[in-house]
Amino acid sequence: MDISSLTIDEFLARLGSSDPTPGGGALAAVSGAMAAAMLAMVCNLTSGRPRYAHVEAQVRDILTQTLAWQQRLIALANADADAYLAVRDAYRLPRSTEAEREARAEAIEQSMRGATEVPVETAEAARKVLHLAFRSAEITNVTTLGDVATAAHLAVAAARAAADQARLNLLTVHDAEFAAAMVQRIELALADAESVLSSTLENVQARASEV
Repeated sequence: MDISSLTIDEFLARLGSSDPTPGGGALAAVSGAMAAAMLAMVCNLTSGRPRYAHVEAQVRDILTQTLAWQQRLIALANADADAYLAVRDAYRLPRSTEAEREARAEAIEQSMRGATEVPVETAEAARKVLHLAFRSAEITNVTTLGDVATAAHLAVAAARAAADQARLNLLTVHDAEFAAAMVQRIELALADAESVLSSTLENVQARASEV
């Protein structure tokens, strides 16, 4: 599936249909990509303006990173849909004989690992976008502060949603070492989300008087 090829109406129709893909993990990734795109707009409305010439290099750096994370998150949205299909196919494998049951169990385990890793990567990517929102709140065009706040909220929501998807998938993974590593990554991805969001919104409010 190539989510980026869908119109907004097509994407929403797919989300609301009985087709399980794209699902929650893909939507989390798209939300993160939207947050990154929002920050790219903020940077483009700051770059080249005399009032912000002193932060031009920083703004261009943020812009480069937001565009890269936007692309990465859309790729993760597609990967999430593919991961679900792999899980579905694994569960559909025959199980008439002991050998088939063992092969099926192994296929399910491997597919669930993939279905866990993708949302974990999504949560990590969304965390990066959130930190870019924090930086944007400090230096970008004050007329776009509301957009920075929106991006921050979307990034946090994307990270939380992806983390929940990953946690739920881990319930069916038997590899304890893999599960522990994934839990550690999830906790790290969410560790400072609340504080960074709070600080970002505080910066937005503090700079609002500059408009």
